[in-house]
Amino acid sequence: MDYKNILKLISENIYSGIFIVDKNGIVTFYNQSANDLAGVNVENAVGKHLLEIFPKLTAETSTIMRALSTGECLKNYVQDYFNYKSKKTTILSTTIPFYENGQIEGAIEIFSDVDQYKNINQSKYNKKGENNIIEKATYTLNDIVGSSKNISDVKKKVKKIADSKSPVIVYGETGTGKELVVQSIHNESKRHDKPFVAQNCAAIPGTLLESILFGTTLGSFTGARDSKGLIESADGGTLFLDEINSMDITLQAKLLRFLQDGFIRRVGENKIRKVDVRIIAALNEDPLKSLEEGKIRKDLFYRLNVIGFSLIPLRDNRDDLLELANCFLDEFNRNLGKNIRGFSKDVLEFFEKYDWPGNIRELRHSIEHAVNLAEGNIIVKSDIPYFVEQQRKKENFINRYITNEEIDEPLNELLSQYEKRIICQSLLKNDYNISKTSRKLDIPRQTLYYKMDKLGIKVDKGIE
Repeated sequence: MDYKNILKLISENIYSGIFIVDKNGIVTFYNQSANDLAGVNVENAVGKHLLEIFPKLTAETSTIMRALSTGECLKNYVQDYFNYKSKKTTILSTTIPFYENGQIEGAIEIFSDVDQYKNINQSKYNKKGENNIIEKATYTLNDIVGSSKNISDVKKKVKKIADSKSPVIVYGETGTGKELVVQSIHNESKRHDKPFVAQNCAAIPGTLLESILFGTTLGSFTGARDSKGLIESADGGTLFLDEINSMDITLQAKLLRFLQDGFIRRVGENKIRKVDVRIIAALNEDPLKSLEEGKIRKDLFYRLNVIGFSLIPLRDNRDDLLELANCFLDEFNRNLGKNIRGFSKDVLEFFEKYDWPGNIRELRHSIEHAVNLAEGNIIVKSDIPYFVEQQRKKENFINRYITNEEIDEPLNELLSQYEKRIICQSLLKNDYNISKTSRKLDIPRQTLYYKMDKLGIKVDKGIE
């Protein structure tokens, strides 16, 4: 694979600007986006000192020069500068020094125009300079498919708590239907005709999320104007904060304050404003893990977890699998103008045995793929996405060879089982390639073959 060409393609096509300087601050590389954002070109950039290109920067104010002198990595750093055309620009940059033989040899800076994040927010929530919410909750309880006790309990709970003002937190693996539950809560409530605003906390850099949530006042930073944030925009309705464990810890404290007293203060403003918003947050991992790793403040979690929903993964809720599959089949029959009547026996068996790491979303996309490719009126095994089939093979391989050992077995047996696990895991990681696996395990190929034979590990077309 030609990695040099791949890197060239990336640098030529990404929106972010890239500057690379040597240890003396001399520019050695820039890309087209750097040209567009910084107003530089090949004649006035490469081969010149960074401070010569941007005369209003100094060794103290330049993030690149700071990285060169301190060896510090600066991530998501907001800074103002005048570009080569004397235009004042605000950028969000990440600057990383690089080393050779333990010595700093240069630095790379990747930067974007802050306005692109403002525009994303404004395009969703503003029209002609006014805050007009155009996002709404489209899912209702009717969209939550399933007849199992688990799904029935979720629906009953949604109805019970819909009109409460208490905050809610929904947690579950990716693809378990968190947003369906969140939107259903809003649509079942008295707030259903009020704004529903959603924000993924991982999609916006932490340094900008505060202004997006709380709003800005004129002059609070370069280019800022009087503008409502998402909290104000959702006044009377619901604000959904997805992946809240990605939110900056400092900003979490400010959100906690709002949850406690209902007042906000725009960035750069002294005035406080009363806002009536119900906050619903979501996590895509175990809350205890987020708490242990310090991704979410304990006090914020306990404040949000007044009402909690825990959505179980599809592998633990197979009672609803067939109903979901038929629902998606009907949906894509309508959307794609097909008339597929069902699934073959081996496909249904496959669905029951597969672990569905992507949960309901993976099932839905797999059926969409199958409906697009199916030639007959029944979905067969060959219509299933290749990736899903490969995952199933790996699961079978693990189930066949990697077992849970009993601690009261003889030591030699435990050691053999542990050795088998290590070899099997390495084979999986290296796509069953014996040469790669032997190199990773640092043993000769013949030794690996001997151990595989001794432990009963077979890698062939029979792994199904």
